[in-house]
Order: sequence, then structure tokens, then C-alpha cells
Amino acid sequence: MASTSIDGRTATKSQLLHFTVVGALVFGIIFVGCWLFAFTPVNATHAFIALFTTAETTSQIALVEGLCWSLVFGAWAGFVTAVVNKIVARVGL
Repeated sequence: MASTSIDGRTATKSQLLHFTVVGALVFGIIFVGCWLFAFTPVNATHAFIALFTTAETTSQIALVEGLCWSLVFGAWAGFVTAVVNKIVARVGL
């Protein structure tokens, strides 16, 4: 089996992309879960939905608009996490 070495720049770009995609997916999945949960009779604030849209909580507009913004915010959060992770790793913590 052959092994491949990846230089530091490629690994860093790969990590940035990885964290960005993971962040977007996590926030998107959580948003859709919260939106679906809004249809249950359980009394909850649905504040996570309100972070990303001002539309009626259970509307399709809230789903589309909120999902788009949660993906953008999740990608940003993932990117920032990757950058901080790289800085912390360089410090040696």
C-alpha cells in the first residue's frame, strides 16, 4: 500500500474546508431539527429559528430563509474554529 504525504499548506487548506463544511452542516441540521420540533405541542421558545429569520416559525419561508442563513453562519463558525485550532496547535496546546 502506498502512502501519500501532504505538505503543510495543503493540509491547512483541507482543514479549513473541512471545518467550514462541518460547521455549515451542523448548523443546518440543527436548524431543520428545530423547525420540525416547532410543529410539536411542546412549549419551546424556538429562539434558534429566530436567530436566522423573522418569518413565522413554522412557515416554509422560515425553513428556506433560516436554513440558508444558518448554513452561512455555520460555515463562518466552522472557518473561525479552524483558524483558532491552527493557532492553538502552533502554540502547542
